[in-house]
Amino acid sequence: MSFLNIACEKLNNITSDVPDADGKVKIYDDWAETYDEVQIGSGYKGPENAANIFSSYLANTDARILDFACGTGRVAGELFKLGYRNIDGLDASQKSLDVAARKDIMNELICVWVDDKTLKIASDSYDGLVCVGGFMPGQLHSDCFDEWIRIVKPGGIIVNVLRQQWIDEYPPYANNQLEDDVKKLERLMKWELIKRDEFEGGGDKTWTMAVFIHKVL
Repeated sequence: MSFLNIACEKLNNITSDVPDADGKVKIYDDWAETYDEVQIGSGYKGPENAANIFSSYLANTDARILDFACGTGRVAGELFKLGYRNIDGLDASQKSLDVAARKDIMNELICVWVDDKTLKIASDSYDGLVCVGGFMPGQLHSDCFDEWIRIVKPGGIIVNVLRQQWIDEYPPYANNQLEDDVKKLERLMKWELIKRDEFEGGGDKTWTMAVFIHKVL
């Protein structure tokens, strides 16, 4: 089986009706040791493209950054190549974080399943936050946006990258629901949209990635 087929099979498992958070975390834990090999081999370029986009809006390589839903640290690794050295990571899969830790590219690694609860992170802790692939069926929802805004300093940058397919098809995101939640916080002057963009993620034809770039107000 090709790396692309393996990646698609794994993602289908993750986005299926796994009944609870523990079940989803177990899929990532079981995949952790081969995750990078499969994703790179599949042709997926999301982390590289996202890091380049992020760096164009937050050029200060001394900035403190949170890689949200960091997994094995692929996005952090691309930021590290660009000179960033003050990166923390947050993910629900401890085994994925263990892989990330061996890369020695992030400082603090936080293991938590994110829902609508307040994170144990001080307000205004970060200059920027990047999340690539955290929004997909059964995982992150818009209830985490308030926490993103709370933990990123005013003037800080938030880059959220997810498949356009999920925005179009996943019921909690579709019919403009996700984008309406984004715009609600814009109307409340919590954050300002800098750009709504997209890029081809490589690999499977459905991997067109939507990009939301915001500045915290």
